Amino acid sequence: MNANATAMNYMSQTASQARRESWTRTQIGRRQIFSRQILENEVFRIRVTSGHLWVTFEGSPDDHHLSDGDSRRFYGPGLLVAEGIEQGALIEISQSPLSSVAT
Repeated sequence: MNANATAMNYMSQTASQARRESWTRTQIGRRQIFSRQILENEVFRIRVTSGHLWVTFEGSPDDHHLSDGDSRRFYGPGLLVAEGIEQGALIEISQSPLSSVAT
């Protein structure tokens, strides 16, 4: 494959990845529970736009306290459970096949 074909292939893959990884914004209220089953070969990304969120993930020994500007990736399989703490949190989430996530 020549350099132009390689560059075009990379650009096509990158554009395809961007289309597949869409973000959804949602509000998690104080003490409200949010859960998501993450399948094998999937990645779940969560960003806190504002507020505070407590996150636990099946099989992980650690829980995570996320606040303004924090983000985390969780790789399946496993159950993710999050709870709004203090005033709750405005979050953005994305779930996609592992192969579509740029490293």
